[in-house]
Amino acid sequence: MRSAVVLVLIGAPAAHGLLWPALPLTVPLIVQSAAALLITGLLPGWLLVEWLVGGRAAAPLGLWERSVYSLGAGASVTVVGMLLLSYLPGPILPWQVLAAFDALTVALALLIWRRAASTVQAGPGRMPAPDGWPPLRLGTGPAAGLLALALAAGFLRLPNLGYSEFQGDEATALLRTAEAIQGRDGALLLHLKGPGEVLLPAASYALLGRIDETTARLPFALVNLTGLFALFLLGLRLFGPVAGWSAAMLLALDGYFIGFARIVQYQSLVFCMAVLAVLAVYRLVRLPRLLPGYLLLAALFLTTGLLAHYEGALAGLPVAYLLFVLGRRVGAGRLARALAIPLALGAALLGAFYLPFVLHPNFRITYAYITVNRIGVGSGGGSFPYNNLADVFDRTLLYSTVYYVALLVIVTVWGLIGLYRRSLPAAWGWAVAALVVAGVALSVARPAWLQIGGQDHTWAFFVLALAPVWFLPRLTVEKRLAWLWFGVPLLAMLFFIRTPNTHVYGFFIGWALVAGSVIQAGWAALRARWGWRVATWAGAAAALALTLLFGNYAYWYFVASDQEVLRTWRDSRPRGYWVPYTIPTALSIFGFPLQNGWKTLGVLYAEGALDAPFDTNGKPPVAEWYTRGQGYCPRDHGYFVWQQPVEPAAQADAQALRGQLEAEGYHLWGQVMVNAQPRLAIYRRTGLPPAVQSFSAETMAARFDAALSGPVFERVGPTAVPAIAHPLDFRFGDTIRLVGYTLARQDVQPGGRVHLTLYWQASAPITAAYSVFTQVIAPADATKAGQRDGEPGCNLAPTSTWPPGTIIADRYSIPLAEGARPGTYQLLVGMYGRESGERLAIFSPSGDPVGDALGIDEVRVAAP
Repeated sequence: MRSAVVLVLIGAPAAHGLLWPALPLTVPLIVQSAAALLITGLLPGWLLVEWLVGGRAAAPLGLWERSVYSLGAGASVTVVGMLLLSYLPGPILPWQVLAAFDALTVALALLIWRRAASTVQAGPGRMPAPDGWPPLRLGTGPAAGLLALALAAGFLRLPNLGYSEFQGDEATALLRTAEAIQGRDGALLLHLKGPGEVLLPAASYALLGRIDETTARLPFALVNLTGLFALFLLGLRLFGPVAGWSAAMLLALDGYFIGFARIVQYQSLVFCMAVLAVLAVYRLVRLPRLLPGYLLLAALFLTTGLLAHYEGALAGLPVAYLLFVLGRRVGAGRLARALAIPLALGAALLGAFYLPFVLHPNFRITYAYITVNRIGVGSGGGSFPYNNLADVFDRTLLYSTVYYVALLVIVTVWGLIGLYRRSLPAAWGWAVAALVVAGVALSVARPAWLQIGGQDHTWAFFVLALAPVWFLPRLTVEKRLAWLWFGVPLLAMLFFIRTPNTHVYGFFIGWALVAGSVIQAGWAALRARWGWRVATWAGAAAALALTLLFGNYAYWYFVASDQEVLRTWRDSRPRGYWVPYTIPTALSIFGFPLQNGWKTLGVLYAEGALDAPFDTNGKPPVAEWYTRGQGYCPRDHGYFVWQQPVEPAAQADAQALRGQLEAEGYHLWGQVMVNAQPRLAIYRRTGLPPAVQSFSAETMAARFDAALSGPVFERVGPTAVPAIAHPLDFRFGDTIRLVGYTLARQDVQPGGRVHLTLYWQASAPITAAYSVFTQVIAPADATKAGQRDGEPGCNLAPTSTWPPGTIIADRYSIPLAEGARPGTYQLLVGMYGRESGERLAIFSPSGDPVGDALGIDEVRVAAP
C-alpha cells in the first residue's frame, strides 16, 4: 500500500515541475498536457482505487486490474472534480485546479498510509489466493495477445490525432469548456447533453491556458484505450482469454470506436465506464468480498458514464442483473446495506448536475430533442415500431467493412443456434436454427421483409429470436449477461428509437462479448479435436489475417489523415472492400479526417486582414471556435466562407453553392491551401474582382496555436468576459440596461464599416422581443450615413432569452454609404419592439429621461 503512495510522491512533483511557468526550457504542449492529466486524473485515481479496494489480503488486486481501474477512476475524478469546481463563483483559475486535485491526492495518500500502518500493527499474516477470483497471470499467449491489442488499438487511435480540425459537436463542447473556465453562469446547463465531454479536457485547458486538437482529444483516446483493456479483462474473466482478446480486438478494429477515440465526444467515456462498472460488480459475484469498496467504485463509474450522456444508463442493465445475482448469493439485506453509501454518492453527484439541468429553461430543447428527434414521440416521421436496419447497415458498413459486419453476424448466429440446440429437443433445435438463419438472411437482403397489412413487423422476428435466450434455464450467468447486454440495446436501437444514428455503438459492447464467447468455444472445440498447437497456430493465423483486413480499412479511413479518404471517397477509397451503396450516407458522420484551414480565418481576423463579419456553409460552432467568436455573424456578413464537406453526398450541393455565390455578386477574395490544395474559399461582395490571395494553412496553424488558443475570448450573446472599453449605465424601458460599448475604430472611409459592440444586462426576465437600431447620423442635418438594425447577438440572442444579471455582448457591423460626406457623425443606438415598432424610452443613470435614441460616441468619415 505504501509503495503506491511513494510512487505518487515521486510522480506528482515531476508533473508539477513540467507546468512551472519559469521552467528554463520550452516544454511541448503535449508533454504539459500529459503532466496535467497525471495531476488531475491518474495520480488521484490510482490512490482512490488503492484506498477503496487495493492492498487487501482478503481480495488481492493484481497490477493489471489495478492499472485499468486506476485509469478509469482517474477520468472519473477529473470529470467530477471539474464539475464541482465549475460551481465556484467566477472563473476557474489554475491555482484552484491544482489546489483541489492536490488536496484530494494528499488526503488519499494520508488515508492509505494510515491504513497501512494499522495493518502492519495488526499483523494480517498471509492468506491464500481466493478461488473465485484468482490472480491474473499473463503467460506467453495472453501477454502476446495483450501486446497485439495495445499495438493495434494504439496505432489506430493515437497517430495524427491533431490533424483534423474540430468538427461541429467537438467545437460546441469546447466552446462550453471555455465558458465554464471563464466562469459563465450555467455554461454546463446550456449543453444539450451530459457535461462529461466538456469537463474532461477542462482540467488541462484551465491549467495550461491553451489547447489544440491533439491535447483536447488525448484524454478521450486514452479513455477509449482503457475501455478496450477493461473489456479484455472482463471477457477473460467471463469466458476465457480467447474471448477477452477477441472482444477487445473486435472493438479495437471497429470504426465507431476508432472514430469516437479521435474526437472530443462522450462515447468513449460511456464505453469505458460501462465496462469498468460491470467488471467491478462481476468481481463481487465471483468473490463477494469488500462489497462497499467495489460497489463504490462501480457507482463512481456508472455516475461518470451518466454525466457523460444519458445513454450511460445502458450500463444499468448488466449491472442490475449482476446485482440481482449477487443479492441471491450474499443475501438481499447484506447487499442493501452495502449499496446504501454507493447509491447515495451516485445520487448526490448526479443530482448536483441533473437537478439544475432539468430545472433550467434550456432543458425544454433537450427534452424535445430526445423525445421527438431520437425516440420519435409525436414526430410524425414513420410509424412505431420503427425499422432502422437499412440505415444502421449503411452507416456501419462505412465505419467498418462489410467483412467485419459479416463476421459479427455469422459468429452471433452460430452462437444463437448453439444455445437453442443445446436447450431444446433435437428436432425443435434444428427447426429454430433454420428459422433464425432464414430470418437473419432475409433481414440482410431485405431489411423490411416482414410486412403484415402494410405495416413493417420485422421487429417481431428479432424479439422472438433474442428474447427467449435471456430466459433459458441452463444458461450461465456469464452468457446471460452478454446476451442481455447485446440484445436489449439492439432491439431498442433498431426498432424502438426513431433515429439511433451512431448511438448504435451501445449494443456493440455486448455484441463483442457475445462474439468473443462464441470464438472461445470454437477455439476450445478446435483444440479438443486437433490439439493445442494446431488450434493456437490456426487461431493466430486467422486473427492476423482478420486484423490486417479490418485494420487496413480503418487505417486508410481514420489514420492516413492527409489522404482524407472519405472526402475523396470516389477516387481514393481502398479497393477490395465491397460496399452495397453507391455513395456513403451523409448523416451522423464523426471522426473522419477533414481539414479546411479554419485556423487561417482566426489569424486573419485577429490581425485585421478581414474587416467584416462572415457567413458560412460550415458548422457555426467551428466558425466561432476558430475565429474566437469574432467573425461569425450571418446578419451583417460582408464575407462568405465556403468549405468543402467531408461527406461525399453533400459535395454536389456545396459546389452548387459556389455557383450561387458568384451569381449573387460575390467574388473570390482568398483561398486557404491545405497540403498544397485549395480548401476554404473566402468570398467578398465587391464591385470588382480583387486579386485572389492564397494562405498556407500549415503556416497559419502555428500562429494560431501560439497566440489564439486560450480559453478567454468573447462570443456574442451571454458572456462572462465582456471587453467593455467604455462603461455606461443607461436604462432602456423598465428592465434593460446598456452597461457599456466598444468601438473598434472611429475613423472610417466611405463605404467602410463601423464595428460596434454593445453590452446589455437585464434586471428581470424579459418576455417581449426587442430589436436594436444603430445609426451613424450627421448632427447638422440628420443625414444618415449608415444604419444596422437587428435582434441582439447577430439575431442569435433575442431579449426573451436573456438571463437576468448576465451581460450580453451584441455586435454590429454598420456599413457606411459609398457617398458619405467627410466629417464627424454621431453614433446613435436604441431599441424598439420587434412586433410593435415602438421605441423604448431611455433613462440616464440618475433616472432622467433622455429620449428614445442615445448618442454614445462619434464616428469620423475621412475623405476618400
